[in-house]
Formats: sequence, C-alpha cells, structure tokens
Amino acid sequence: MDQKVLAVCDKEEKYLYRLVECLENRELLPFSICAFTNERALRKFSSKTKIELLLIAESLYEEDLKGLPIEHILILNESGNEAGDGIKNINKYQSAEGIFREIMESCMENVQAASTRRLSGNPMKIIGNYTPIRRCLQTTFSLTMGQILAKKHKVLYMNFENYSGLSYLLNREFNVDISDVLYYFNCEREKLAYRLAGMVQSINGMDFIPPVVSYQDLSGVTGEQWLHLFQEVEAASSYEYLILDLSEQMHGLFNILRQCFKVYTITREDGFAAAKMKQYEAMLSMTEYMDVAAKTKKWNLPVFHRLPDGLEQLTHGELACFVKKIVEEDIYEQTG
Repeated sequence: MDQKVLAVCDKEEKYLYRLVECLENRELLPFSICAFTNERALRKFSSKTKIELLLIAESLYEEDLKGLPIEHILILNESGNEAGDGIKNINKYQSAEGIFREIMESCMENVQAASTRRLSGNPMKIIGNYTPIRRCLQTTFSLTMGQILAKKHKVLYMNFENYSGLSYLLNREFNVDISDVLYYFNCEREKLAYRLAGMVQSINGMDFIPPVVSYQDLSGVTGEQWLHLFQEVEAASSYEYLILDLSEQMHGLFNILRQCFKVYTITREDGFAAAKMKQYEAMLSMTEYMDVAAKTKKWNLPVFHRLPDGLEQLTHGELACFVKKIVEEDIYEQTG
C-alpha cells in the first residue's frame, strides 16, 4: 500500500499531538501523518505536497480549503452543528479509537484501495490454542499469552468459542465481529486492510476481532476459507502473531491446527479429561494428522491461588508468570 498524507490541523496543541500519537500507534493506518497547529502552515504545506485526507477542527475550517490540492476533508466538529457545505463532520470529542474508525470509514468511501501486500518483512506466525476438555482456562491462557506477546510484537487474537462472553467481560458493545470480516473478505477483498483496521479492538496493546454473538453465523465457513482469510490478514497487515482460540465448531479444525506454528493444549489430571485426550489423539492418528500432535505442547496448569479480576490485568500474577515462561522458553526459543 503506498503511503499517502493525512494532515491533522487543530490549534489545541495538547489535543492535536495526543490524537496524532494515537493514530500513529495504529500501524494499519494507510497514511503518513502530518500535524499543524494553524491554517497558514497547512496551506503552505499543501502548496508543495498533495494531501489525501485532511482532518481539521471546525474552528479552523474555511470554505476555500476546498480549492487546495486536498482530496478529502473531515471536520472535527466542536459545536454540534454541521459545518462546511457538503463536508463530512465527525465528533471531535469522541475517543481517539472512534476517530480512527471514522477515518477508516472515510477511506472506504473515498480512497481507492491498492492491492494488499505484507506490511512487514517477516511472516505472521499462527499460534493455535485448542483442547477437547472444557473449563480448563483455555481462553484465559490464550488472552494472557496474546497480551504478553503484545508487549514486544504486533498481535491479533481471534476467539472461536460458541459463547465467548467477551463483550460482557469487557463491558463493551461491538458493532462488528468476525462475520463482518468474512463478509468483506468475500466481497471487497482488495479493501480488507482498510476494513480490518477499522474493526479491531484492543486490550493492553493486543488487537482482537470481536467474536460472533451466534456461533451459527460461522457454520457455513469451511476450513479452506478460514486459511485463506488468515493468509489475507497476513498480507494486509503487519501482525507478527495471530492467536487462535479454537473450538470444535470450526470446520477444518485439524487443517487449521496443521498450519499453526505452535499448538497449545490445556489438560487436566482427572479421568474424564484423560479419556477425552486419548480419544482426541486417537482421532489425530486415524485421520493422519500426527504432525499436529507432534507440534502440540500439552500443559497441565498448576492451581492458581488467585486469577486476575479482569481481562486487562492478565499480564500480572501467577498465571502471567507461568505463561511468560512459556513465551520465553518455547516461542522465542524457536523464533530467535
């Protein structure tokens, strides 16, 4: 994707630089960002450099800006009344995340998407978390691993449980989810980088695509389609790790596990758990997926005296220490 210029103009310096910092931290944003505290500097810059998108405070907007070499303009509305003739207004005082999403929506409406290519030189590594045993902290383990990796790397987490409960745990409402990513992947694949950037949420620096409310929404998706989607995510982003929190409801589960760099399976010591593991491993053998078994690390988690109260605290405590050791000794050992 060719870098284009996003200009941000606002006389409130503290607001301006905080917004620019937040936007620059979103590596999927397909622009280089230039900040201006006054309209005169903006005009001088535009006389030499084409601006693809201008984000400007309502108090600084002038109608004659339309005559400058600026492809598209968004007004940061401060008054609550629409400003600019035919210019899209967005709420200046919403979160930086909200402004980011509005920018990406504008990209979809106005910016011609280029063909996607890998935004970083290294391939994306897929880590699969799957166990046939229920209630064994698989999701907690997956989220902890993702957030620990996110301290040093770009990480995307995807949850495929039937009932993840993630929106309730985070007390957030999600307007889009994995099914929307699939829709755009099938219908507007050339714009997936833009769409994806506007859909992801974040916990402690780890990006995630909100899971579906109804697992039936994914019932028609084949394993081959999932693998193609993961390839497109890799091509259209700079993610270094993709963490998959998997369940049996996914078609092509074994093929997905086969494509993983690492597979982690949480076990328990009781007889029922042992019987389920034996049946699962026998199925891998019968269906000639022993390569999946070979790359799988099984973990019988110790008893943790206290788990974190919320998902944002998962990088602290006993579980975090346990998972951090796995990251350092098992993942980094093989990746250097």
